[in-house]
Amino acid sequence: MATDNSPKESNSLSKIDEDTRKSKVLEPNIEIIEQYAYAIVDFSSQYGSETSISYTTCNLAGGINIYPSYGDYTQACVFRKYGPWWNMAPSAIKRFRRTPNDYYSQDFIEISFQKKVYPLKIDLYETYNPGAVVKILACDTAAGTDVDTGKVMWKTLWAHAPVQTKLEARVFSPPLTPTDFPTDLIRMELFHDLLGYYTELDAIVLHGCEEIPPTHKHSADLLEANIRNLQQIHITVQDDSPSSICSYGQFENLPDEVIQIILSYLDTPSLGNAARTCKLFHKHCYDSLLFTELNLQPHWTQISDHVLQSLHTRCQMVQRLNLSWAGKNGPLSHSALESFFKACGRCLSCLGLSCCQFVNEKTMEILYKHCPVLTELDLSSCRNIDTCGLSYLSKMKMLKKVNLYRTQADIPSVLGLIFTCPDLEHLNLGACSRISNFDDVALALASNCRKLKSLDLWRARTFSDIGLRAIANNCPDLEEIDMGWCSSLQSSSGCFVLLSQKCCKLKKLFLTANRTVCDTDLISIANHCHLLEQLDILGTREVSVIGTFRILESCKNLKMFDISFCADIDEATVENWHHMFPNVDLKKSFQS
Repeated sequence: MATDNSPKESNSLSKIDEDTRKSKVLEPNIEIIEQYAYAIVDFSSQYGSETSISYTTCNLAGGINIYPSYGDYTQACVFRKYGPWWNMAPSAIKRFRRTPNDYYSQDFIEISFQKKVYPLKIDLYETYNPGAVVKILACDTAAGTDVDTGKVMWKTLWAHAPVQTKLEARVFSPPLTPTDFPTDLIRMELFHDLLGYYTELDAIVLHGCEEIPPTHKHSADLLEANIRNLQQIHITVQDDSPSSICSYGQFENLPDEVIQIILSYLDTPSLGNAARTCKLFHKHCYDSLLFTELNLQPHWTQISDHVLQSLHTRCQMVQRLNLSWAGKNGPLSHSALESFFKACGRCLSCLGLSCCQFVNEKTMEILYKHCPVLTELDLSSCRNIDTCGLSYLSKMKMLKKVNLYRTQADIPSVLGLIFTCPDLEHLNLGACSRISNFDDVALALASNCRKLKSLDLWRARTFSDIGLRAIANNCPDLEEIDMGWCSSLQSSSGCFVLLSQKCCKLKKLFLTANRTVCDTDLISIANHCHLLEQLDILGTREVSVIGTFRILESCKNLKMFDISFCADIDEATVENWHHMFPNVDLKKSFQS
């Protein structure tokens, strides 16, 4: 990303009429209100720091600031990832079986507006690498019969498979499905795998009217009446139902193993619907062996206490469970969570709870009590877990992979985890701003977790050569380390050279925005890290064509190399390297 830290130009939000405009629509006496985003309510990740406005999601609020310019600007809203690279890294999460083929979402952002309107149009100003948005939803906070319960409903306004688009600034205005409710909360979900580099968003405008338009009154959203209703999967077949006397033909003569293989191709909602058709399918669709892996993230809008209750009998052998993003249609109660994990946590080894705001101290206690063999735990962007809640990590002795990105993790909770789990292999502490001294964390890892394979210290400003030397000398199996924006690291200390000499198994090395990285470091990496696949040295003025070429020449497994804003490497040289090394995806970001 660009090294410019200039703040975003002022976007005045003090008066509604500064961010809203009215104009007549075709129907008489109906006015369209145009609103810029008022605030960012929630998001899954961001490139920038929690204490900055550069490259942060808050830049999506307010008026247009970059468009029609195209390029890499600090004033944009930028997410943490791009392309397929994070999915190819040693720390990547293995894809869950039976994830729907049409589910793409990897990130989300929720945007509030000052007035509730019936959405007619959304304009999204994309100013760098457009095309990431794959789904847009609207929230109905008044859904249900009892508003006091906190129940809400989310309706999909637009969804589409990801496509590659022209690399130019654009205003994206997809066709929206009409709603029968007004909203002031819009959610966008993004997919990054097709992007050549970070997507950047400048502004969003919601067009709508305060009264339901005549064209909306009789509209029906047929897409919402599909088989993806998880709330139906608890229904059992009664003895007196028509299906109880149906003939199965030759299907019932198939071996149970063959029927199980056939049913394994269905996603979770489809299994629920199949279970309702007849007793034979009901028996097989409730078989616990079909639910050793369960990905509920694609169905986050439907997850509730009732759904968890309906899964008890099927998930008693579940080993991998993804509940990420759940709780958005009303908080999951602790009683429902404890009941579920008490019934289904015995074999659970992998649990995803990313961006689950219901997760707190009580939730962590439940996991400790009922999930004795948990080895992988994703708590990224769970902002409501305090120090007491995170202290339960020190009691989960079998953990090998823990993601604490953007959590309230502090020194005591992280050290407790490290001292308890000597077999820890993957640890993500990116953007953990409450950790006061990352060197203490590194020293603890070096002395207790020598099987460490990946370490994410994104924006760990207190991580210095002291901590890196300890990691390098004691963690020889390290395959991935992200030290992006770790400003205390200095090449002159020799820490980068030592890392390359001691950790020859490195496959991913991010030194993003370290201004001191130089040719000496690159030559050492080229000499020792022959397995390297991903390297990011964005933003250094100390490297030359010579050192960079040595990397390309020596690292035969290299797939991605980010040399953006390396001042001595010009576009002509990069273009020449594209032809010389066609298997390497060279990144060279720019500002127009």
